[in-house]
Amino acid sequence: MTDKYTAFYQEYRNKLFSYLVYKSGDSELSRDIMQESFTRHFHHYGREAVISPALLFTIARHALVDHLRQQNKFQVVENSIPTTSADEENSFIAREKSARINKMMNRLPEQDRDILTLAVTGVAYKEIAATFKLSVANVKVRVHRARTRLRQMMTDEVK
Repeated sequence: MTDKYTAFYQEYRNKLFSYLVYKSGDSELSRDIMQESFTRHFHHYGREAVISPALLFTIARHALVDHLRQQNKFQVVENSIPTTSADEENSFIAREKSARINKMMNRLPEQDRDILTLAVTGVAYKEIAATFKLSVANVKVRVHRARTRLRQMMTDEVK
């Protein structure tokens, strides 16, 4: 592996893993698909000068969809916050907040959910735009609107 590709891997492995865990709800499956995605990306594009995060996320998304089709099951993520605290009350509150946010996220269109998830995990707007074949301005608008919709849903839920 080249030094350039190693740096690329170090920068994007956690971002890709977070995205896949959100999409699948299964950390073991996410690790497998992440590894497979980096392998495919490196095999086909990594040896050239083309190191594209957008291409990596597209490969990962397609691998996840292929796996879920093969398994013929789609999972809904309910309680995705791992608990490390001994305080059960705080753990319960965190799970409840996570479940509420996931429920509200599911009300958004799928592409908006994906775009927002990538933005929250730290993927640059330019890379998100390339992944979804959108302009950077369009990605910014969609992220802003998705966040605004989530805030409004949370406000409406409190009332």
